[in-house]
Amino acid sequence: MFVMATWGLNIVSIKYLTQHMDVQALAAVRIVIAFAAVTFIITARRGRIPRLGRAELVWVALAGFLVVYAHQVALVSGLRLSSAANGTLIMATSPLLSALLAALFYRERLTPSRIAGALLGLLGVGMVVAGSGGRFGLTGWGDAIVFVAVLVFVCGGLVIQRMSRMMDPLGMLWYMYLAGGLMLVAHALLTPASYDAGMWLMSWWPWVVLLYSAVIASGVSNIVWNAGIARLGISRAALFVNWLPIFGLLFAALFLDEAVTPTHVAGLACVLGGTWLGLRRVSARS
Repeated sequence: MFVMATWGLNIVSIKYLTQHMDVQALAAVRIVIAFAAVTFIITARRGRIPRLGRAELVWVALAGFLVVYAHQVALVSGLRLSSAANGTLIMATSPLLSALLAALFYRERLTPSRIAGALLGLLGVGMVVAGSGGRFGLTGWGDAIVFVAVLVFVCGGLVIQRMSRMMDPLGMLWYMYLAGGLMLVAHALLTPASYDAGMWLMSWWPWVVLLYSAVIASGVSNIVWNAGIARLGISRAALFVNWLPIFGLLFAALFLDEAVTPTHVAGLACVLGGTWLGLRRVSARS
């Protein structure tokens, strides 16, 4: 529950920060700070970074690309065009996507209820997108990019589940942030807007929000999340994401003054109903 609350607030934080920083620079700085935080936690707990074999490095690089680089670039870019309320509802589809991809890659049975749940969840996302302005304009494109961010994050979760058989969650996250962080820094260095001096002279409050987003939401919370995936598997751990839209909508209304419309409520009902249909047999076994 702690992870979902911090992630719900993190969506609001990222939306706020896109008003002050270039999206590529924001993604890179967040992960560099998160990497430093995870490094501090590892050295404080055990004093050394675990070594990996060649096969493990390949999987870590893939997870870093999906969960860190691709997810961060898509999420920050999407939230710049979309709203925090829309973004948090679209991210609520991750439990259902996790169940469907787990059925595909880990041969979990794909039942009619899961198929019905997928359709209902997609209907909820469609309602959110349609309610964002009645046309597929900038907000609609932002919603689509956020959905891509969710998809690559879920695919990365499948890789993390496989990696958890080979290494502990803390060391796994350190190498993921190292690989993905290097990709993000390289991307930011190739982006001219990253060299805008005015962007780095923000007032103190955006820097506080950035530190929260990087250290707590991207550092500490991801350590807990990876440990949950290692213990429960991606489809069972993803059940907790049902709480993400509740926290996200609450924080968006509280801190960004975003209106929670009847369309948002109906979309939330469809997404959560689809998730319940898609995962009810899994939850019954847990």
